[in-house]
Amino acid sequence: MSLFARLQALLSAHPSAPEVSAGPASATPSAPANVTEAEVAPAPPVCTRYLQAGQVVVREGDPGNSMFVVLEGRVAVLRGNDGAANLEVGRLGSGEFFGELALLTGTKRTATVVTVEDVVLLELTQAGVRELGKDYGVKGEQMQLAAKERLLADTLRSNPLIAALPPEVQHELGDAFIPCTVPAGETLLTRGQPGDALYVLLRGQCEVFHTHSDGRQTSFPVLEEGALFGEISLLRSRLATATVRTVTPCTLLKLERDVFKKAFLGQPDLRGALVRLGLERLKHTLEVMGEPK
Repeated sequence: MSLFARLQALLSAHPSAPEVSAGPASATPSAPANVTEAEVAPAPPVCTRYLQAGQVVVREGDPGNSMFVVLEGRVAVLRGNDGAANLEVGRLGSGEFFGELALLTGTKRTATVVTVEDVVLLELTQAGVRELGKDYGVKGEQMQLAAKERLLADTLRSNPLIAALPPEVQHELGDAFIPCTVPAGETLLTRGQPGDALYVLLRGQCEVFHTHSDGRQTSFPVLEEGALFGEISLLRSRLATATVRTVTPCTLLKLERDVFKKAFLGQPDLRGALVRLGLERLKHTLEVMGEPK
């Protein structure tokens, strides 16, 4: 039996939660105004949610306390950018799921999800996921794999370098990358210090700059969603050539140095792509700094 079939079978084994009162429903999911999940009482381990069109299910940036399976109806996935209005990036229907990344990895919600029609959702907390494993044989590893596959799909969509790699290398990377969230103002790389990892920026923005001996700073283009960085220090055993600091709260994929050396240093496709990227950045750094090549 598939994972989704087991989740749907679970519906009959638990009493439904009380129907949620919708309040005024909005036909346009771009401006939701419902209470966020961070402000409501904790959900039971497994429950059924009945929501009308126009309701917010989860909101981007909130802590993730549960995941959801769409049993009936459809929901829209929205993402904001630099405080701008949310834009719809996709829709999910019956049998599809969302929220597993935040629940299983401890990261914050990376998107807002709003109902576009009346829906029935199955909601699972961490305890509910454990219950699935105990009563229905759905292992936590399966859920982790599903979360990483979703992460990999996001990375492939936003980073052309990784998208160009052979499928087997892509999947190995998907298994090796560790998702993490970092608050605004956090330094990820420091110029003159060794870098400890390769990063892919999934959500948020990072600033890149060089601090001169007299305190002046030279800024580089801001890193946006899909950016990959940290490759120069990782590949060439060099100190970081610039400082990278988060401007907004960020969700990233992180590949530790030791894991990279053990599993990917000998991958010619990945190594070649990272070397080319690193050389381009070194050249650009020298040009900006006015140093001799």
